[in-house]
Amino acid sequence: MFMFNRLGFFVLAIWLVQAVIAPKQIKSQEVSLSVEVADDLAIKDPVRKKELPFKVYYPKTGGPYPVIVFSHGFGGNKDGFGPVGKHWASQGYVVIHPSHEDGLGRQGSDGRNAGSDAAGIRGRLGGLRSGISDTGNISGRVADLVLVLDKLEDLPSLAPGLKGKIDNKRIGVAGHSFGAYTAMLMGGVTTDFGKEKGKSFLDKRVKCILPISAQGTGQQGLTEQSWEALRLPMMTITGTEDRGVGGQSVEWRKEPYKYSPVGDKYLIVIEGANHMSYGGALRIRGGGVAEIVNFCTTKYWDAYLKNSQEAKEYLQSGKLLKDFADKCTLDKK
Repeated sequence: MFMFNRLGFFVLAIWLVQAVIAPKQIKSQEVSLSVEVADDLAIKDPVRKKELPFKVYYPKTGGPYPVIVFSHGFGGNKDGFGPVGKHWASQGYVVIHPSHEDGLGRQGSDGRNAGSDAAGIRGRLGGLRSGISDTGNISGRVADLVLVLDKLEDLPSLAPGLKGKIDNKRIGVAGHSFGAYTAMLMGGVTTDFGKEKGKSFLDKRVKCILPISAQGTGQQGLTEQSWEALRLPMMTITGTEDRGVGGQSVEWRKEPYKYSPVGDKYLIVIEGANHMSYGGALRIRGGGVAEIVNFCTTKYWDAYLKNSQEAKEYLQSGKLLKDFADKCTLDKK
């Protein structure tokens, strides 16, 4: 049984820890675009009789741009990975962050963050392990992302600045932790879902996936065969200190790459990074991890959503390791 004190330590890291990495500065030819943010938006879902809150980061000028949908982790919300989403937008992407129902920080009618009180947080934390395996939460998360894709053409009516910005033929899905699992399902990774073995949630509109701190086998219905059907490009990111909710080591985090078929698959392992190092919001001792994440993922998106041959050649060369010295490793197949 996963003891509460261990769980409490795991979640404390979510709020307090930022790994210490100071990679050398790299010179990039990318030109940053001015970014706009549209927040406090919601998509109506008449089938599930709910509204899905979301936030969008997008370039102020130009377009249309490829779309990235980001799925947060259990207990998170649309504000998670904001610095990363903003960076992607500055590089020419429309980045959509929905808030799933299993998250903390949902706005109540009085404007307070629902779940921000200590009792509410303890209740959520106590249900972490069961929450990430709950079939209702899983199917609900996938349905949230499908809803976003279904409504892409309607988003300018909610945020006029998006008019002419969205290219709904070039879509990538990213996520962190439970969101990484959600992204993998959208890309075609199968799961033993309840009594159904090898269930697929594949959405054929998705062109590539980016799971950050993803799950390996033995959890949430994942088996060694789960990745056999994954035909899309995938970059997965983890860190040497990135442990699972059951105490699993980084080797477990590497399994999505290990068991996926050959062809446009990448694994980034960042030295010293833990489960909550990647989003760029916690900068207690520097933002080196987020810098690596921003740079590597932008190259990946450029390669597979913008068909940049230069970006693909960069990923498939050894230049990344030279640019970041001994701060990360890259495997590819």
